[in-house]
Amino acid sequence: MKIKKEVIVLGVVIAALSVYLLQRGQDRTRYSLPEIASLAAADITQIEISRQNQVVTLTRRDGRWIIEPQGFAAAPKSIQDMLAALSGLRLTALVAESKNYALYELDDDNRIHVKAWQGDRLGRELYIGKVAPSFRHTFVRLAGDERVFHAQDNFRFYFTGGAEELRNKTVLAFQRADITEVAVAAKQATAVFRRQPGSGGEAAGGTAAGAAEVPETWVRSDGKPADGARLRQLVGELSELQCERFLPEAERSGLGQPVYTLTLRGSAEHTLAVFPPSGDDKTHPAVSSQSDQAFLLAGDQAQRLMVDPQTLLRAESKAP
Repeated sequence: MKIKKEVIVLGVVIAALSVYLLQRGQDRTRYSLPEIASLAAADITQIEISRQNQVVTLTRRDGRWIIEPQGFAAAPKSIQDMLAALSGLRLTALVAESKNYALYELDDDNRIHVKAWQGDRLGRELYIGKVAPSFRHTFVRLAGDERVFHAQDNFRFYFTGGAEELRNKTVLAFQRADITEVAVAAKQATAVFRRQPGSGGEAAGGTAAGAAEVPETWVRSDGKPADGARLRQLVGELSELQCERFLPEAERSGLGQPVYTLTLRGSAEHTLAVFPPSGDDKTHPAVSSQSDQAFLLAGDQAQRLMVDPQTLLRAESKAP
């Protein structure tokens, strides 16, 4: 009899727990995630980012993204990341309805307010908070919705930069293979180096099948052989040169005379002029033929570019 009572009590407990767990599971899923309207990256024409009274506006114009109102070109990688985050926005879970926004850095002091337009139509508007502990989600709010959601992916940092951080810092760019001449003007010496194309082999018009190919070489203007590997490395670094930051226009007139100038020639001419170090941080002011504004090069970056022309000769060709 005692055993029968224990079985009945155990059955009642199991039934109660089952009902409780079922109701709890239903409570957890008793909400629906908002439907996110489709927005193709290619259709976005303007992005506005607001944070702590700072507003950055990015506008697509003639296939290029511009930072308004300054008119600076925006960094392509930064724009690409923003467009991917906005067009691929996907909510994965409801996090809170309590309006305790500071917990998620969605309060007025910390949130990032982002709007994206398709022409005259506002296609996306949201508030971005901090990254979730998983580092695979970001806390967000949608405009007009007071709830906090998990959005897929970690993308807050794409929208944290100001106008200067989002600016395209490429100050010199060209195709390496197009360069046939490098002129160096330093305090200690000047020199001009020219690239000699390779020859031989069928592809180069050789007369015999399997004729040996002669690789390209570099020579100084006086005919002395140059260090081709070092010159190719120098041209390579200059072909995608980025600065640390740009200088205010007023500072350009006070730069004085450059201490080092590089001129590269091919189908077009490209120049870089480097000035004495600026302050204790060893950065070097510089100007280039592709930038309307003076800029700063990092100290180690400038040192790699400001090579002694004599060291660009082959070891056996160096002379006092």
